[in-house]
Amino acid sequence: MPTEVDIANMALSRLGTRATIASLTENSTEARAISTWYAAIRDDLLRAADWNFSRVYLSLATSGTPPDRWAYSYAYPSDCLKIWSFDIGLPAYMQTIPPLYEVASDGTDRLIYTNLSPATAVYCQRVLDPNRMDPDFVTAFAVALAAAVALPITQKADTAARMHAMAKDILETAIAHSANEQMTAERFRLAESLNIRNTQTDVRFIDGAVWTP
Repeated sequence: MPTEVDIANMALSRLGTRATIASLTENSTEARAISTWYAAIRDDLLRAADWNFSRVYLSLATSGTPPDRWAYSYAYPSDCLKIWSFDIGLPAYMQTIPPLYEVASDGTDRLIYTNLSPATAVYCQRVLDPNRMDPDFVTAFAVALAAAVALPITQKADTAARMHAMAKDILETAIAHSANEQMTAERFRLAESLNIRNTQTDVRFIDGAVWTP
């Protein structure tokens, strides 16, 4: 299974360099560039889509006092990168109005305000262990990391531009693969409607904003 160093060396290999690193903290140009961008690129890609491996359902703990327009205040999960929705026991297509909420701060802590009680958040978790990441995500991560460090390492603007374009294409494919690895009522209904129309359609389920450098 890949390690952080493996992903770093995959990125360097994409750049066409012969250099490899043994640690993200070693004293080399490559390691310094990689370590500068590694966490930021990882978190950007995690936020880019509702990845299966980083999706978490968590019953929130009450915290703080909500503003008058909200009934409840909950602590923002410490490992959360982005709130996707709230689980109320119904598929999205059956919800007339999705649960409303607001993310804010009381000046000290990050909080979630909503009228739900209890509240189960569906969110993107910050995944630090590469072993939990899908292979498609690892590939996209390595190329996106290569795009971020291309200029400081190679000093070639065309290489950086090529890596950016490649990262976007690979990320879109990875997002589609992740979204297709599930069977929900929404997908079943869509498949049935396509079958009734006898229409062959290339459908990609891309949720969230596609990462761009």
